[in-house]
Amino acid sequence: MITLEASKLILAKALEIARSQENVTVMAYYSDVESFIGDQELFKNNGVKKIIVMKENEYEENSDVIDELKKIGEIVRVPNVKYDRINKVKIALMICTSSGTLSKEDDVLALSGSGSQVDTLIFLDISKEKELLSFKGDIDLEKSVKPEVFEKVLRIALELANQGREGKSVGTIFILGDKEHVMENIKQMIFNPFKGYDPDERNILKANLDDTLKEYSLLDGAIVIDCNGVIETAGAYISVSTNIEDLPKGLGARHIAAASITAVTKAIAIVVSESTGDVTIFKNGSIVTRIEKVG
Repeated sequence: MITLEASKLILAKALEIARSQENVTVMAYYSDVESFIGDQELFKNNGVKKIIVMKENEYEENSDVIDELKKIGEIVRVPNVKYDRINKVKIALMICTSSGTLSKEDDVLALSGSGSQVDTLIFLDISKEKELLSFKGDIDLEKSVKPEVFEKVLRIALELANQGREGKSVGTIFILGDKEHVMENIKQMIFNPFKGYDPDERNILKANLDDTLKEYSLLDGAIVIDCNGVIETAGAYISVSTNIEDLPKGLGARHIAAASITAVTKAIAIVVSESTGDVTIFKNGSIVTRIEKVG
């Protein structure tokens, strides 16, 4: 196990590199750097942009240090599920790019670890990154859907992937944004369970619909949500079919459908794999990133 001293050296080196470069952001999870938050020499205001990533439960349980953390850098909250080192970086990058906290012009020094110390440092040029995330075309996710909508659906998808529903694995597709064009390319497999309800009653940001979404994820077909968080329908069959050449081999019909709908619309699709528990995000007909289930 890495020592506290070695962890501090990695953090210090990341901050030193960032100071010597332009437009470099240092991003770290609170749980990995908590031991050093009070170190004024490390975290002094030195012109380096810093992002502190906190799980939802950490944010709620550490309210007494939030003001101090805000002096260090911007706080970004992520879903409260189990991540390994690489998935921690992937999820934080997705949340940051969806909200505009990070842009394609940014370079990132992403720090990660096992949950209590920093042991990994990754330098990322977002515009050129292909291994952890890959944007084909427009990188600005917030142009397609409100950041808070994307974040909430991603959290629900990750919870479904990790916990299933009623003890069973779940596979589903969430389609976010570009409602008009999406609705033109789907067919209803069942009666629309959301038809006739007031938009506020089916808005995931205004009503507690987490369990409702999880319940309807058991249906075949996709759940369609507009850019503002209003659920349009569930049990929808994606009727568009396109020839997408750059997808990995072995993907199932659910992933092909998600790629296809995002290829012909400006929507984002989030897919939960029933067989693996992986969560895959699609935009512009290609995979942005895949978050593997941690056992």
